[in-house]
Amino acid sequence: MPLRKFGLIRSVVLLSVLFTESCVIGNSMNLFPPTAKSEFEEKLIAGKDQEKIVIISIEGMISDEGKEAFFGPSSDSMVVRVKESLKRAERDPDVKGVILKINSPGGTVTASDIIYQEIKKFKERKGIPVFAGFMDTAASGAYYIAMATDSIGAHPTTVTGSVGVIMSGINVKEGLDKIGIKDQSFTSGPNKALGSPTTEMTAEQRKILQSIIDSLYSRFFEVVKKGRPKVSEARLKEICDGRIFTAEQAQKEGMIDFIGYFDNFVIELMKHPKYEGNPQGSPRIVTYQRGKVPVENIYQATDVKGNPISFGIADKLLGTGTNAKFLYLWDI
Repeated sequence: MPLRKFGLIRSVVLLSVLFTESCVIGNSMNLFPPTAKSEFEEKLIAGKDQEKIVIISIEGMISDEGKEAFFGPSSDSMVVRVKESLKRAERDPDVKGVILKINSPGGTVTASDIIYQEIKKFKERKGIPVFAGFMDTAASGAYYIAMATDSIGAHPTTVTGSVGVIMSGINVKEGLDKIGIKDQSFTSGPNKALGSPTTEMTAEQRKILQSIIDSLYSRFFEVVKKGRPKVSEARLKEICDGRIFTAEQAQKEGMIDFIGYFDNFVIELMKHPKYEGNPQGSPRIVTYQRGKVPVENIYQATDVKGNPISFGIADKLLGTGTNAKFLYLWDI
């Protein structure tokens, strides 16, 4: 097939995949995001008292990369949004507590660790309770982040856990050999193309990658051990093997503290010894967002404005993704 014709077909398939994926994710696409970013604005969700409880959303893939769109600037990365939200909450003397609304399968190792550290530093400086409220999914890197909080609540239908590390990859060498395609990459050393999908991995290369996975897992395990001090180390070693839990199972194992809904998360936070507001009051429940979108309830406290196009399906079908990443991610 002529290269020009192949390129045209590939382009048509890519566009088809992109628009199909957008339909799967939602019924609209944000092809034209705002051309300028405004400062974070405080959005009132409920309550009437002077003191505030801030909701910070951690939703979707945890990454330090912003979401791209066809036109206009990319949106802030999750690391940026969380850090900026914590900075604003720290400056506000009326903020008496923070709830992280988590709905995420995890993400990159580094982004998860950065957010974890930012929450710990915020708690040390501000001295107020920070709770995690698990929504649909709070797995792997999302669970890692929750280890920095004072208490973890989960909805009855939450799935959580997946403590572990993964580096995904496939090897297509045999398939390429069958159609007469060979890798002719030049490297400065035998391990420079470590993990290449077009060459067979040597025993030494497998050992190198596994040692990195093991090191990152050890860090994850230590974070969980500090965050769940009531669970014995022996038991943690048994259950921190990548498995997932229902909310009920997680509570039984001591991986979360209580099960409930958003109102329960607020009530439990107001009972915490570090909460300096009126435990019987009606604190203002607020979130921070850019732009002018009204927020009427907790489920509108989302981490991004609009629906930037995801390239996930296109990457898998057409091989447009190229970055190898070590992930704290539940990926099936």
